[in-house]
Amino acid sequence: MTRWPLIMSLAALLLPAAALAQDRHAEIVDFYVYPDESPQFNKLAGFAWPDVEELNALVRVDVGGFRGEEKVDLFMVVIDDESDDEDELIVSKHKLKFFLPAGEHDLVFPRFIRTDSVFGERGFRLKVELGFKGTAPQYSETGFDITGPDAPDVEILDVELYNPQESYRTSYFEPGDEFEISALIEIEDNESSVEPQLIVFAMMEDDAFLIDPELNYQPYSAHWDRLTVPWQEGVFEVRARGHLPYFFAEPYSFLHDWRVYVILDFGPGEVTSDYVEGQLQDGNAGEHRATDELSERLIEMDRAGSWQVRRLRGGRPDTGRFWED
Repeated sequence: MTRWPLIMSLAALLLPAAALAQDRHAEIVDFYVYPDESPQFNKLAGFAWPDVEELNALVRVDVGGFRGEEKVDLFMVVIDDESDDEDELIVSKHKLKFFLPAGEHDLVFPRFIRTDSVFGERGFRLKVELGFKGTAPQYSETGFDITGPDAPDVEILDVELYNPQESYRTSYFEPGDEFEISALIEIEDNESSVEPQLIVFAMMEDDAFLIDPELNYQPYSAHWDRLTVPWQEGVFEVRARGHLPYFFAEPYSFLHDWRVYVILDFGPGEVTSDYVEGQLQDGNAGEHRATDELSERLIEMDRAGSWQVRRLRGGRPDTGRFWED
């Protein structure tokens, strides 16, 4: 008989906590972008460089149904709205974690983008997700435009391919041979803060439909790599090495065409590329050169950490004389 009053007393003590658990809630009340220089949170749809240098994103959330402080997670993606890709082109991802009391809070993703990293006028979308234990995820979306500086002038002045095992400028290659790619690239009139990505990409032409550099997805990485170039302007020289394959999609051919691309990527819509062609001569063509595995037919580029990239002093060189011995 004495157990029932005890159980009823415990239940009475637990009821408030249970009620609180059922009342847990999380909501995104507001979501917008504002300039870092502004002391007030002004909702603007467009921002221009150099008047505005950096942008923040404010997420106003309301959470409740708990005592003390609880963890709130925010995840935000920046999407290029001007991209021609069928899939959304994600520019960057950002994640924040807060421990908050119940109530309404202004949470900020600080300086998530610089306006001088965008060329010309470009639109963006932001998507944010609010995660709070015990509640369903909450989502919100906003958009804005940036007018940044003009894109730099980029020119790939020269691209050369040779066999370092033979003599300089020799273009004779056999299966498994090492090769070297040399290029001159010039960047002028760059007012941005963007450090471009240098990509060296090699492929056998028989496999172009599987690994062409224009494709959105590359199934392997052995045939290409990328390097951030630390100079915004000037003329620089690139040297990189790689190795040709022993196996081919067309194993009975004595001649196999291949390419090496040099690509300078300043971001969406600002990519400059050129390529040089080579021809591999196989004196032992036949069944033993055959494989259905694409990974075994790839040209293998040395990793970007071993590339030689140097800025040249002075102006643009005479490329004809530059490559002479």
